[in-house]
Amino acid sequence: MSQEDRVPDTPDGRINDWLKGWDQGHWDFTFTEPGQNLAKYFEKVTDGRKGMKVLVPLCATTFDLIWFCERGHTVVGADLAESAAQRIFKQYKQKPIIEDAPSINGKLYKNASGNFKFYVGNFFRFNENLEGKFDFVWDAGAMCAVDERDRDEYMKAVRGVMGPKCITMLEFPKKGGSGAPYHFSEGQLKELYGDICDVEYLDEYVYDFTEAHGGDTDKDAMPQDFTEYDVKVSLQTYCLRKRN
Repeated sequence: MSQEDRVPDTPDGRINDWLKGWDQGHWDFTFTEPGQNLAKYFEKVTDGRKGMKVLVPLCATTFDLIWFCERGHTVVGADLAESAAQRIFKQYKQKPIIEDAPSINGKLYKNASGNFKFYVGNFFRFNENLEGKFDFVWDAGAMCAVDERDRDEYMKAVRGVMGPKCITMLEFPKKGGSGAPYHFSEGQLKELYGDICDVEYLDEYVYDFTEAHGGDTDKDAMPQDFTEYDVKVSLQTYCLRKRN
């Protein structure tokens, strides 16, 4: 059975399918290092700007959220699973203030200073009324994970909160199949973003999934079982520079 056959036909069905994956522990990883190309190129593509407002859509439990905050930026993550928000706040040793976020049918987790936030809910409903515009977007495996039938909704949400001169770093597999995670050619990226952004290829690297671990950050992290996946995958990174 192909992945296309396994993916539910309705948007709500796909959301429930993603949440089911979280409940089953498929996406519950523990990371202790930032993305390789994020750390390598962030200062270069942003010209070392300080105090940026950063969006990380479909962020799961990425350490990148902590990495941005530790460098003096305000970071906003977003994902469907409340367990992801709970895990990353625990890892960062921050006590969350939890508020309802009805516009995304979910919740907002934030720290006392307000520079570390995580929206739990439907990202397709994310808009500038929640956090205004952003200076930087880190799309690390987010757009490529969205079913192509939902891509327009994802793009609408991201493009709607890109501030003037916003910079986006976008990462996805070098090779893709008929379903998610998708690969994008440079031509496809220009079709998706070229009307507002200049598209620049940065680099690629091989990510080893055995570097990810599962388990509570207060316990011994155990390696995930990746026997059903390719253990190593080549990832490509692009920079999108909004023109105005």
